[in-house]
Amino acid sequence: MSGAPQPPSLEAEDVEFVRSVARSVCRLLPPKVELDELVSYGVLGMIEARQRFDSSRGVPFRTFAWYRVRGAIYDGLRELSWLPVNAYKRLRAAERTDLYMETLAETAYGNPTRSVATKLVGEAVADLSVVYLTTEAGAAAREAAPEAASLPGEEVCDLGRVLDEIEKLPEQERTLLRRLYLEDASLSEAGKDLGLSRSWLCRLHASTIRKLRKRLGIPDDGLPPPGD
Repeated sequence: MSGAPQPPSLEAEDVEFVRSVARSVCRLLPPKVELDELVSYGVLGMIEARQRFDSSRGVPFRTFAWYRVRGAIYDGLRELSWLPVNAYKRLRAAERTDLYMETLAETAYGNPTRSVATKLVGEAVADLSVVYLTTEAGAAAREAAPEAASLPGEEVCDLGRVLDEIEKLPEQERTLLRRLYLEDASLSEAGKDLGLSRSWLCRLHASTIRKLRKRLGIPDDGLPPPGD
């Protein structure tokens, strides 16, 4: 595609890292989207990562940069109004999954014990099922789609209930989920509305998704309780 912004200069290894991340996003998109365009968006995320990285938090730079680069690519792709609906949905789901996983990565790099690590994995699977359900619920609300979606294991959840439970959350948490999932705002837009940095937005998102999961009665294995 023509007219892509030219990337600022970076170290060669940084540019190659951005290119590898861009390839992973490119697989979600139709062939019409050029890799170089994704790279041009991604280098902005790499520049931000270089500026904001804090080694004292215990997360390797490449892990930190991976999420910032992907986030910058997602933001850039919002300008492409011609993207097919299915491709757009895949991008939004990937973006919200990354937002949750960024917080999990910080926790996992704290050298947890085996039992704690096992618990983290179980909770992550369960929480990501809620990310999926909330994404579907937001799409249903915008598109008047059928009010149900399947969880892993072919269980079906009433999406109307997901929306109802969102409305019962405290104001800040409710606003975050409404902006991201129902109103399809970008992470930067949601953060600006709430007065939160990306790091704090990630943490609030993860804790809110976990709270919503508990309200929905989904246990740590990601499946509804027997008999529901």
